[in-house]
Amino acid sequence: MSNRRRASLFETQKEKVDTTKKPNSHPWILQLFEKYDVNGDGSISHKEFKQLCFDMGYHLTDEELLLDMALLDTNGDGGIEFKEFSQWWKSDHRFKQLQLSPEELETLHKIAKDFQRYDKDKSGRIDVKEFKLLYNDLVKNNVTTKSLFDTLAELDLNKDGHVTFNEYVHWSLKEKQKLQNPPSKGQSLQAL
Repeated sequence: MSNRRRASLFETQKEKVDTTKKPNSHPWILQLFEKYDVNGDGSISHKEFKQLCFDMGYHLTDEELLLDMALLDTNGDGGIEFKEFSQWWKSDHRFKQLQLSPEELETLHKIAKDFQRYDKDKSGRIDVKEFKLLYNDLVKNNVTTKSLFDTLAELDLNKDGHVTFNEYVHWSLKEKQKLQNPPSKGQSLQAL
C-alpha cells in the first residue's frame, strides 16, 4: 500500500472519531472507550467494564469488579468517565493495577465493611445523617481531626451532599497513605 493511500486511510479514521468532546485524547483510546460505553452515556458502567476486561483476557469476580471500579472511578460517580479511562489505559501496567496483593485486598475489604456499617439503607451512599455516625468513629480512631463539615466536604468529591462508596474508598486510601508516609519536617501537609 502506498504511503499516500495509507495516509488517506488514516485521515478517514481520524474523521470518524470526534476528539473535540474528549480533549487531548488519542483517537484509538477514544474508540476503545466508545466501544465499551455501549449505551453511549459517556461513562463505562460496572457491566461494561467487566466485559472490557473479559475481552482483554481478564475475568473479574463480582468482588474484584466492585473494588476495581472503586479504584478507577476517581470522581465517585459510579462509572468510569473518559478521563479516568484514558489515565488508566495509558498506564503500561493497566491490568496489573487491577490485581491486588492480599494486603491491598484486605485493606479494601476493611474499607468496604466500614462503609457498609454506616450505609444503613444499603444505597451505596452515605447521607448526612449516616455520615455523622461515621464521622464520630473517624474522630474516635484518630483518622481525622477536621470538623464534620470539612471532612464531609473532603469526602464528597462530586459535591452532591452524599458520600458514595467510591468516594469513601479513595479518601480512605489517601488517608492510609498519609499515615504510612507522614510529611517530612520541610514538607507541609498542604503538599499532600
